[in-house]
Amino acid sequence: MLDIGCGAGQELLPFVQRLGARGVGVDILPDAMEMARKQFAKAGYAGQVEFHCCEAESLPFADSTFDVVICRLALPYTHNEKALAEMGRVLRPRGTIILKIHHLRYYWRRFWLALGEGEIRKAGGDARSMVCGALSHVTGRQPSRRQTPREVFQTRWMLNRILARLGLQIRGELENSDSNPHTPVFVIEKVASGKINAGR
Repeated sequence: MLDIGCGAGQELLPFVQRLGARGVGVDILPDAMEMARKQFAKAGYAGQVEFHCCEAESLPFADSTFDVVICRLALPYTHNEKALAEMGRVLRPRGTIILKIHHLRYYWRRFWLALGEGEIRKAGGDARSMVCGALSHVTGRQPSRRQTPREVFQTRWMLNRILARLGLQIRGELENSDSNPHTPVFVIEKVASGKINAGR
C-alpha cells in the first residue's frame, strides 16, 4: 500500500503491524522521511516499508503497483487532477483509494474563527483557498501562481467530475476518525483496467 503525504508514517503503521502489509510512504519533506525511516526501524519494520521524497503529481512507481493508496489531507495542497491521475495510474484494477479532503465548510469555519480571534492574515489565506476552490469548480482549472497550484477545497461533485475521466469511482464514505464533518473520507475504486493518463 502507498501513503501519499505520509509525514512520519502514522497511517501506514497499523496496516504494517496488524495486517503485515508492505508499505510505501511518500512526502515532499525530507525531514519527515528521515523521521519515518527511524521510527519504523526502531519498531522493527524497516524491511517492510520504504519511503521516498517526491511530489504526489509525479510518483516514481510503475503502473498498477499498489492495492491500496491512502491520501489524507494532502490533496488540497496539490494540483488535484494530476495527483488523482497519478494515484489511479499506480493503483491496480479494482484497487482502493482512501481519500480525505478539505471541504468548503472546513475553510469557511476556519475563516470565521480566525476573524473572531483577530488573525487577519490567517483569515485571508482561508478566503483565498475558498475563492480558488470556487474558481476551480466553475472553470475546471485549478488556479496557480508561478506554476505552483493554489490550495483549494474539494467536494464530492468536483471529485466525481475528475474521477470519471480517470477510470475511478467513489464507492462510499467512511466514518471520520476525528469526527470532523468538514474533512470527509471517501472510498474510491479503480474501475477501468486501461492505462490512465497522468497528464505529465
